[in-house]
Amino acid sequence: MVNPPLNTTPASPPRARFWQRVQRELGRETQPVDTIVRLIILERAIRGSLVFILGLALLTRSQSIVNLVRGWVAQLNVNPERRLIPRMLVTVLRPVGQFSTRTVLITGVGALLFGALELTEAIGLARRRRWAEYLTVIAGCIGVPFEIGEVMRRQTPIRVSILLINIAIVIYLAWQKHLFGLRGGVATETESS
Repeated sequence: MVNPPLNTTPASPPRARFWQRVQRELGRETQPVDTIVRLIILERAIRGSLVFILGLALLTRSQSIVNLVRGWVAQLNVNPERRLIPRMLVTVLRPVGQFSTRTVLITGVGALLFGALELTEAIGLARRRRWAEYLTVIAGCIGVPFEIGEVMRRQTPIRVSILLINIAIVIYLAWQKHLFGLRGGVATETESS
């Protein structure tokens, strides 16, 4: 009696199959970039670049920046008949002038990291990478509670706009790109393209 040959490759454990699916999903190229995604790329690239440059400036010249801002506040406070713009500048700049050098350095590192994240999202979205879509949605979801806190503390048109734009980006990408299994997941996205 001849025994049939044994299968020499063991079946992958469920955990290994899960990670293989995750790697395949995150590594794939997505649908062509539409107009809304182009606007998201532009927004992330501009904001990321500005914040990154601010972080570099804070790290390289932190004490000089604090001294410069303190000088501006002192000069703007001299004129008792200040108009609206100088009053707004003093309101914005006074807290910055009171920061210690250490606080400015920590803020600079945070700005660099946030700028790098935003630029990574923009580059990944422009290259049509699936991981960038997930990263943008996850980072946006993490930012929403902080933005809500800022709006609750003080409502300004800029704060409300930033919050609404961020929520719209998260919803659009998650829904339109079938992320996290929404609308049938990857299978339905590839069928519709």
